[in-house]
Amino acid sequence: LVNKVARKFIKEPFTGACEVLLVFKLKRRKDHFNSQGEVKNNAPKHYLVKRNDLDKLVRSTLDALSGVAYIDDCQVVKVIASKEYANNEEEVGVNICINEII
Repeated sequence: LVNKVARKFIKEPFTGACEVLLVFKLKRRKDHFNSQGEVKNNAPKHYLVKRNDLDKLVRSTLDALSGVAYIDDCQVVKVIASKEYANNEEEVGVNICINEII
């Protein structure tokens, strides 16, 4: 999916070194919300679950961007990544920012 969406926005892959910022937006569990659909005050602020390891999310995303955003993921020399709960108005997925380092 990352590869397919990236192809819509990226015309030509970078040829030099790149830095990548990744913010993974993940779905909250139903018990985090009150009856009005608002996030409870005692709901966790950070995504702490046994699955969706950040390193695996990063690795699969960088692999999917190879050949689209850059020629090969070995060009990525800096990564900043985090995982957060998506707010009610946000889509679940990943926000990606890629900059070529000149």
